[in-house]
Amino acid sequence: MELDDCIKGRRSVRAYAAAPVPKATIEAVLEAGVWAPSGMNRQPWKFVVIENPELIKYVSDETKKILREVMPAMAKQFETEKDVICYEAPVLILICTQTDKRWGEVNTLDSVLAAQNMFLKAYEMRLGTCYMGFVSYLNNKPEVLQKMGVPEGYELQVPLIIGHPKTKQGAGKRNKPDVKWIK
Repeated sequence: MELDDCIKGRRSVRAYAAAPVPKATIEAVLEAGVWAPSGMNRQPWKFVVIENPELIKYVSDETKKILREVMPAMAKQFETEKDVICYEAPVLILICTQTDKRWGEVNTLDSVLAAQNMFLKAYEMRLGTCYMGFVSYLNNKPEVLQKMGVPEGYELQVPLIIGHPKTKQGAGKRNKPDVKWIK
């Protein structure tokens, strides 16, 4: 698959087949992540791969609890037994970095670059992905982070789900670049 096809074809997927993702496939996605650029080539990331459906449901449920507190206007949306956080994806990957105020923003940006590589690699392999930003609220719950396997002294930067999409990913539409060109 050509790079342009990956960039323009990839979409956030929120409906997954129950089929597991082979370990070798997950490893290929992780490998793509570590090839992302990082500030001063620090490569600050650690990856936690969760395939346990009960743990993924726990992450979703704990996220919904927090969201009902911090987003009261949207609380009803999170008062469901349905998994409206991880969408019953078979794999949840957490990109984590050491908690470090000096490098905090750089660590976040580096993690996002790694995630983008992972999204594109997964799409190339006919998998769906979705960034699960709400899960980052769990950084305020050390006991939940521990249960999720986030190493002590680390924080969650980018949570993402991966799996086999239930349906074909549709075509997207983007605006033309908004550019101020200076010569």
